[in-house]
Amino acid sequence: MSGQFPTSPNFRSLNFKDNRPTLLNQTLSGKKQVRQIGSQYFSFTVQMPPLQQEKSQEIFAFLQKQKGSFEDFTIAAPLDNLGAGKSETDIQVVGSHVSGDATIALDGFTANQTSALKAGDLVKFANHSKVYMVQNNIDANSSGALTLQISPNLVTTLADNEAVTVNKPSFTVYLENNEIMYSTDASGFYSISFDVREVIT
Repeated sequence: MSGQFPTSPNFRSLNFKDNRPTLLNQTLSGKKQVRQIGSQYFSFTVQMPPLQQEKSQEIFAFLQKQKGSFEDFTIAAPLDNLGAGKSETDIQVVGSHVSGDATIALDGFTANQTSALKAGDLVKFANHSKVYMVQNNIDANSSGALTLQISPNLVTTLADNEAVTVNKPSFTVYLENNEIMYSTDASGFYSISFDVREVIT
């Protein structure tokens, strides 16, 4: 692991992608034959805002330290989740869950919290490098517990009481390209963009 990408300034733009390697074949009769051949992963293209030289050099040096695609690093999701429970910091898994599970029990939310998590929110479990997306709007019950659907399915097991990040989880990623570059203009501002892909461990 080679550090955390600077959290300031925030990205100017981000193209966020869900990737699911799939083989698709269509028979002569028109029937579709399809098979998934790999694990889901997120990837994204980051465009930084116009930067002054000092900040651009800091960011470029961090990217250069990654040695192309060789090193892994973390980068925080740039936007807050929309669920009302996003400020909760003591969320835990209830019970153990095995690899392949998609329904996960949690507790630690405010009692009877409406829309504690919302579809599209991102969550991460303490022993996972993987980030998961919430699939349903879900309210917490009178005990502050809820059960959510995630995608993709768990890539590894979860233990009882494992901590959960429910806002701005950090992605573990690597640079998709072995070249990095910046550009500058007559005004003295610098532009940097790069592509990363999530690491599944």
